[in-house]
Amino acid sequence: MFESITTQSLAEMLGAEMLGPPDIELTDLAGIDEAGPGSVTFIRSAVYAKRWAKSEASAAIVTRSLDIPGHDPATRTLLLVDDADQSLVALLNQLAKVAAPPPPPKGVHPSAIIDPTATIDPTAAIGPLCIVGEHAVIGADAVLHARVTIGRHTTIGPRTVMHPNVVVYHHCIIGSDCLFHAQVSIGADGFGFIPHPSGTGLVKVPHLGNVVIGDHVEVGAGACIDRGKFASTTIGQGTKIDNLVQIGHNVKVGAHAVLCGQVGLGGSTVVGNGAMLGGQVGVQDNKRIGDGARIGGKSGVMQHIPPGESWFGTPARPANIAFRSYRTNDRVAKTVRDLKERVEALEAQLAARAEADNTTPAEPQPTGNPDTATS
Repeated sequence: MFESITTQSLAEMLGAEMLGPPDIELTDLAGIDEAGPGSVTFIRSAVYAKRWAKSEASAAIVTRSLDIPGHDPATRTLLLVDDADQSLVALLNQLAKVAAPPPPPKGVHPSAIIDPTATIDPTAAIGPLCIVGEHAVIGADAVLHARVTIGRHTTIGPRTVMHPNVVVYHHCIIGSDCLFHAQVSIGADGFGFIPHPSGTGLVKVPHLGNVVIGDHVEVGAGACIDRGKFASTTIGQGTKIDNLVQIGHNVKVGAHAVLCGQVGLGGSTVVGNGAMLGGQVGVQDNKRIGDGARIGGKSGVMQHIPPGESWFGTPARPANIAFRSYRTNDRVAKTVRDLKERVEALEAQLAARAEADNTTPAEPQPTGNPDTATS
């Protein structure tokens, strides 16, 4: 839901060409199948274009090159743009500015605990119950919402925003214009243990490195990025990390990579620039994923992946090989099912025949010696 806006005003906001009435009141944004009267939806492909005639939406943001069958310009409005996805993002950004809760006011909240040696830019906003450790640096216009903890000797870049309960451990470096959602953990120890000399139990391996995150990085709620053992775990500029992602010690993630929900990267993994990992992808430690590589959801990566290739499966293989293997497995499974049905049918026929043989009365046998004549 949002404040009422006319189709004319929305067209001006998006620089769109209108096909339909300019004065329709819009109060909601929804998917094409869920939209009702007063809703604006968006159409990015021919598949969605075919659904427009049955949709109850009052208006649609449409990629200009698409044909929209069944549109009645007397009753509903199409807003033609070069790219419906890009225009939708622009609209959502406008709505987000209105809907988002206001940040804490600039300055330090009275309940925050700030070490005297910390440096806080006067334009930064430090919310309630935040903790900023010794010699930490908080940059200009940075925003720390409630209960954020910043460790000693850690630097937070300008305009970076941290939502409630983010924890950044000691000696980490965070770039500018980053966004961290609730419960993110940056700089915890990596998972490192060796067997105890006695042969029982485990010895913890100390982690003396840190985490270095570039500019314009977004990290989703509950994600964890571990510090390096004796070097840095690094995240390149512009990379986007989804909720509940686990990044192990000494991992190197390049620029503009995408890690979807519940991805797990083993220690010392290298992820190249622009690589994309689908949800729940798991990568074995010390593996390299090349620039621009794509890995399908729930894949298990157990070897290096060359740049630009698409891989899928567990263990992950090149996508064309993986899908061919799956098709072969489907055919084999179908053949096995067919053979099983044929065997069961034959068994049923044999059982029926045996039952028929057992229930047929036996023919009477002649008595006496047929060669002996009687008088």
